[in-house]
Amino acid sequence: MTIKVNRAQKSTLFSTIFSDKKNALDMYNALNDSAYANPEEITITTLKNVLFINRQNDVSYILDGTFNLYEHQSTYNPNMPLRSLFYIKDTLEKMIDKKAIFGSKLVMIPTPKVVIFYNGKKNQPDRQYLKLSDAFANKTIQGDLELSVLMINVNHGHNTELMKKCEPLYGYSLYIAKFREYNKDETITSLEAAEKALDYCIKNNVMAEFFTRRRKELIGNILNFTEEDAQELMDDLKAETEVVKAELEESKAELEESKAELEESKAELERLKAILERNNIEF
Repeated sequence: MTIKVNRAQKSTLFSTIFSDKKNALDMYNALNDSAYANPEEITITTLKNVLFINRQNDVSYILDGTFNLYEHQSTYNPNMPLRSLFYIKDTLEKMIDKKAIFGSKLVMIPTPKVVIFYNGKKNQPDRQYLKLSDAFANKTIQGDLELSVLMINVNHGHNTELMKKCEPLYGYSLYIAKFREYNKDETITSLEAAEKALDYCIKNNVMAEFFTRRRKELIGNILNFTEEDAQELMDDLKAETEVVKAELEESKAELEESKAELEESKAELERLKAILERNNIEF
């Protein structure tokens, strides 16, 4: 099986960077013009599977009574408000005592703030809002439920003021831009392009400490396997082992056959030698 670079590597990289509390805090301050200084005030609430990196959502955390949900998108997706609603619902179910919602006391929940970070190749504005109500089938009446999400274009060269405020976001944007540039070179692999992009950021002191410290993990995530990939690899290795074993047995049989032919040739040579000697013919 050919091992390919993970197609979701941009999303995986985004999640890796902003699951770091310091980087998440930098993002929060940049988006909200705040000045929080203690990363330990953050509680990470990202939904993940346990065994493999088949993500459920990219990054979410609670800070100062707000529930911050960050999602990365490589393509424009108008369904992000609905998906975000599901993420919020799943997270709140884990946080809140279900019995409490049947009581007479108001259950307080953190205020949701949802941001979509767009990094696709098709042109999109620097900022736009997507609303759940855009999906409502009956537009003649006003619905009783709304969810707005802010979509920010984080392609290199967009939202420059935000990038200046948040080095982790700038580092992510620059890495993806350099990866795309290097990946156009057909003489190198996509993995080599990813490594060159990391090297470029480190050399130019953009997120250098983070990229250096987490390099092995980042490269591992770029190559991460799903459960199906792992099983496929195991099956392929098993099949290859059986082929090698069969070839070895075949070679062993051929060797035995060659050995028998050699013995037969030696015997024939001895018989020929005996005939020559009986007829006084020099050998």
